[in-house]
Amino acid sequence: MDKLFDMLIIIFLVAIMAIATSCVTEPYEEKIYPIEQSLKIQQNEGLKFEGPSITDGSQFNFKVMNAGQYELIIKDHFKNTISKSILDIQYGDNVMTFYTNAILDGDYTVEFIKNNEIVRSQKITIQ
Repeated sequence: MDKLFDMLIIIFLVAIMAIATSCVTEPYEEKIYPIEQSLKIQQNEGLKFEGPSITDGSQFNFKVMNAGQYELIIKDHFKNTISKSILDIQYGDNVMTFYTNAILDGDYTVEFIKNNEIVRSQKITIQ
């Protein structure tokens, strides 16, 4: 009986140690990756896509001086809103991925809006 009790205590202590070590967090280190040359923006602000036409998973860079929430609106050539998203944009370069699976191929206008004003607008072709 004593051996069983000792074994239960050991199992209990191992379980407590496993739970305690799983709660420990590792220090977070923000990694800064270099911006791909095709997405670099020399000015203080700007919008730059990888090319004139984009496919699913293409990247773009939206560089701003004023961080905050921006609305990303995609409009067709009839100015109908096709997609709308809210993005949290940081100061400086913001390299993001553009997903196009849900959008038909064609010509569109991409607008970034903050405080009901168009900050950046660019025509793109989605393939």
